[in-house]
Amino acid sequence: MTARTRVLHVITHLDRGGATDNTLLSVAGLDRSRYEVDLAAGPGALEASARSAADRLLVVPALGRALRPTRDLRAAVALWRLAAGYDVVHTHTAKAGVLGRLAARARGVPVVVHTIHAFPVHDGMSPARRRLLLWAERLAAACADRIIAVCQANAAEALALGIATPRQLRVVPSGVPVAAVRAGSGAQVRQALGIPAGAPVVGAVTRFMEQKAPADLIAAGHLVVAARPDAHLVVVGDGPLRAEVEAAAAGQPRIHLLGYRDDVPDLLAAVDVVAFSSRWEGLGRALTEAVVAARPVVATAVNGVPDLVVEGVTGHLVPPGRPDLLADRVLQVLGRPDRGAAMGAAGAARVADRLDLGAMLAGLDAVYQEASRDPAGARLAGMGTARP
Repeated sequence: MTARTRVLHVITHLDRGGATDNTLLSVAGLDRSRYEVDLAAGPGALEASARSAADRLLVVPALGRALRPTRDLRAAVALWRLAAGYDVVHTHTAKAGVLGRLAARARGVPVVVHTIHAFPVHDGMSPARRRLLLWAERLAAACADRIIAVCQANAAEALALGIATPRQLRVVPSGVPVAAVRAGSGAQVRQALGIPAGAPVVGAVTRFMEQKAPADLIAAGHLVVAARPDAHLVVVGDGPLRAEVEAAAAGQPRIHLLGYRDDVPDLLAAVDVVAFSSRWEGLGRALTEAVVAARPVVATAVNGVPDLVVEGVTGHLVPPGRPDLLADRVLQVLGRPDRGAAMGAAGAARVADRLDLGAMLAGLDAVYQEASRDPAGARLAGMGTARP
């Protein structure tokens, strides 16, 4: 690859979420002495941040999360037009991942890369929808030179699903700015919320959507504050299920719904344990930040989560859909603050080097360089030999 290689990142939307944060950090962080980095995306709340991160932002109005055949066709045509002239097209998230990989290969882009942030299928969907989505993912996978998983567990699942081959797959953990995440100060957060300095606080950073099961989180929160009259639950996030979450939390003043916040490091510093209730998950950027910030974690044992949470060592794992068990394990951590602090420290020590933003950017650079030397060899072989 030559200096100032032209790279186009493609993501489905610019709404808040871990995949968007990861993509913007990747776009902003790639070495500008060697890369020219543009971003194509559907619209969203983070357009201003995207313009600051990219050399050029290309908004694709037809690109969005929902399956809408007519709009999806317009988005595919738009991406086909935009892909011309790039040396690398790097796609993110399911919709942009399928349409972007197909468009880039049709345009003859030399290197096509995709990052799996979360899986397009889960146990709760209908068999017909699952088959359709896996078919689309496998078709798109055949167009990719490299497919990046953000952890080893996700790499293994991608192979099992037949949406990547061993020759394509590379693991590049989703990085965070470690120093910034660890620089939080929680005293002002507690003061602003009226939470006493010594009160036990459970934190959650999530989105109010089906994947994250926020109703389970609030149900667990009610159990925790009922068992510990001095405890509080602080929830950062928003989303389409906002009204349901507000209704579930109504009447309990020790459950605090804060909406989206830009001071997540301070919020993490203010809590004693972090809880996650996801039904499915890639790795989870909020989870990564919680572990890096040395918080003990109680989370559902789905997809890549066990890569970060080691049962009994850095936190606790519970099955999805069991808010009673989530609450029980949270109460165990709150009941032993010394043990909780030790778990948080163990988690941070275990992941700091491999989850730093610089390590992620170096990993992406290595993938681009490798794929540019051997773009065709990693595709096609072994596709489709997987479970339905």
